Amino acid sequence: MSKQRYARFLSRRSIVSLIGIDYPILEKSELDNFFKFLIAGFLVLVILLISFCSVFYAFDLMFDMWHAEILLSSFFSLMFFTIYIFLIQTFSKEVFPTAYKLKFFNLSNLSRIGFVLMIGFLIAQPVKIFVYRHQLGNDLERYKSELYQKFSKVNSDLYSSDVDKLITQKSAYLLMAKSETLDAEISKIDADIVKINAQIDLANVTANNTISNSNFFIKRIELANKYSGSSFVVLIILTLFFTPIVLIYSISGKSKYYELKKANDRNLVEIEYIKFKAKYKAIFKTKFTLADVDFHEPFNDPPFNTKRKPLPEYLTQEQFFNNLIENERL
Repeated sequence: MSKQRYARFLSRRSIVSLIGIDYPILEKSELDNFFKFLIAGFLVLVILLISFCSVFYAFDLMFDMWHAEILLSSFFSLMFFTIYIFLIQTFSKEVFPTAYKLKFFNLSNLSRIGFVLMIGFLIAQPVKIFVYRHQLGNDLERYKSELYQKFSKVNSDLYSSDVDKLITQKSAYLLMAKSETLDAEISKIDADIVKINAQIDLANVTANNTISNSNFFIKRIELANKYSGSSFVVLIILTLFFTPIVLIYSISGKSKYYELKKANDRNLVEIEYIKFKAKYKAIFKTKFTLADVDFHEPFNDPPFNTKRKPLPEYLTQEQFFNNLIENERL
């Protein structure tokens, strides 16, 4: 049973349905452009797999709890995938009434392309640092060492004035004649110096542990940018995200499948509109006892409303009076 479900999930109908293709209509069109739809569907599945692995690797660097990593990776990868599917399903293939008849490069499609590329760019970052993980391991160790050295210097400088002051004070006491009071003061100064050094050492140890245990996820991305191949990795991911859009949009809006789909959608809208008008008249008849109430339609092609009815012809004052006189004679 599980094998049948698995096979059903990977059937060509399920794959093309991922990108919003109505398979019954596709069959009626004699599988018009089926190969392009199928390739686009496979690429969408690959995008889902890469998205999950990318997000999982990112969370694996941030956390150390495998169950949290799986849950978060599943949530975010499915969220990105759902947004991506929604975007590619809503790309418009209509011709807008502009001077240059722009089909693809309109504001609606360009905003969707930008969002798709942004998702691809985000997914590409963990992939990039995974590809260069060995080189980045060495780079990160050097960065951690430099960061610790900087902290140690700042930490030492922070207490240096206090230590110097105590050492100067001790040196002055040593030049004086010995006494029990001076010995007590010198011992106190030594204790203060030891205490300050202990604070410095404790801060250094804490900083070293924090730096050593940090994953520096953002820094890994920054360090990966110095490798020329990282840009190529990002370009591959962006191309992968963009290819299904190109495949789908390369199919003409006048192809057999899209013509059938438009006719089917139009027929569905018209049927529902007829039902709406019938319901509209029924409400006026039952609640207000008004029969044969017409639903005002200012367009010639309701409910799509793309062709407005011509305005009525207005008569001149002279024509009005002439018509009035003729009506009185009658």
